[in-house]
Amino acid sequence: MNENESNEGGGALLSPELAEDGMLSAVAVGEATLARGAKSGSVVLLQKVLVELGASLTPDGSFGPKTHAAIVAEQAAAGLPETGVLDAATLLAIGRRLEMRRKGRLHDAMAAAVGGAPSRAAGAATVAGGPSRHDEGYFDDAAALRGPGAGPVADPDSPPPAQDRAGGKAKGPLPADRAEQLAAVRRSIGDDAPANAALERLLAAGRLHDGALLPNLATFARTPRNPALLLEAGIEPELLLGQVIRHVDNPLRVQQGAGHGTCGAGVMEYVLLRSEPAELVRIVDGITREAREVTLRSGKRLEMPRSAIARDTSGRVDLDRLFQSAIMNHASAMSWLFDYDNPEDNDTFWAAVRGNSQMAVYGFTSVYQAILGGSYASATRLSRPKDEVAALVATSAARGERVPVILEFRTYHWLSVEWLEAGKDGKPASIVLRNPWGKDEGGDKPPRVAMPEGGGRVRMKYADFIENVFGATVRG
Repeated sequence: MNENESNEGGGALLSPELAEDGMLSAVAVGEATLARGAKSGSVVLLQKVLVELGASLTPDGSFGPKTHAAIVAEQAAAGLPETGVLDAATLLAIGRRLEMRRKGRLHDAMAAAVGGAPSRAAGAATVAGGPSRHDEGYFDDAAALRGPGAGPVADPDSPPPAQDRAGGKAKGPLPADRAEQLAAVRRSIGDDAPANAALERLLAAGRLHDGALLPNLATFARTPRNPALLLEAGIEPELLLGQVIRHVDNPLRVQQGAGHGTCGAGVMEYVLLRSEPAELVRIVDGITREAREVTLRSGKRLEMPRSAIARDTSGRVDLDRLFQSAIMNHASAMSWLFDYDNPEDNDTFWAAVRGNSQMAVYGFTSVYQAILGGSYASATRLSRPKDEVAALVATSAARGERVPVILEFRTYHWLSVEWLEAGKDGKPASIVLRNPWGKDEGGDKPPRVAMPEGGGRVRMKYADFIENVFGATVRG
């Protein structure tokens, strides 16, 4: 594992390809500037962003007259002093415009993936780089999205459970202490038929007979929730517990939601449900109590931001919104100063710097390790060949691990590797991934086809995976 790709530090800057650059990070916090005459890899990264924003120059690492002119143009567009020097304010302005441009592309990719096309309402207001997500008609499904404060989103049990390759085995009656714990859970969820059905499936599969899952569910059932959940969003304790049970039963229910850059947090939620569902239950129990925080295995505290409580327009069920917001709140090095704003999908320290909330690889890795424990590290194409990054993923997947990866979907997007499929020669032939959108009908950017069970699972040729993978979090 490359020493420069460890999970130390956190946060993100503008986009994943810039996130790990020390000089640009220093510029972002006002500790340095870049000006004409500079020559470095940091300048190359800056130039690539300027080219993406429309500048006519060659990313050669030399801050010359063309780079100077491009910076002046960005400063003029943002109403900043036209110095030609890259300082914190200029980098923030560039990051915001880049984010708007990429978010528009991501929406186009999402629309294409579900068979739609980008739509814009006639006369909708626009800003430099693309429309705001608040504009009418920004989403193809705008009419179906809930407004803030509306009732709970539909919570379907589709696709059906038991989609995973491994199932539990019946283990006979529960011991007396566990039978009482199960009774407490049943009393709490009451007549919630889908939750009761999911609970019975967990019992029949032997998943409640040992381990921490049932005790954690019982603790959840017996512990009061933060009153603001009910008073501000109408989230009753039994509703939230029912969602937890149904997610444990069928993790394919996890969704990132529309208009939020929470793909990394959605992947983290999904992988945790697959690998250690009892820990997911414990974490959600902690962040929805009065204190809104829980101590992770690493000793770090995970806190749910206050802004996550009210329902938003993302279309996520309450559990997804609350958990993902807590993850986003701690995906930066400065989360102790700046809270994540869920309705606006921004306002962590690094989000304020780069204008969005998408997590870079090593920021994800830091939080992922804090939650799961053990040793994890990031691997990216910034310092490794793409086939080497893919090989690290394949090695982990061959061990039966679900691996979080970033792929290029017109912009960078987190998914999780489900399993690896080998050809007749024993070499990787295809790879199955799970998209946190929760629905992916396939597409050509990157090339992929939908799996029959749906739920966001797609199959990709291994050669295409190599071409499109940007980075991954792997066991170190």
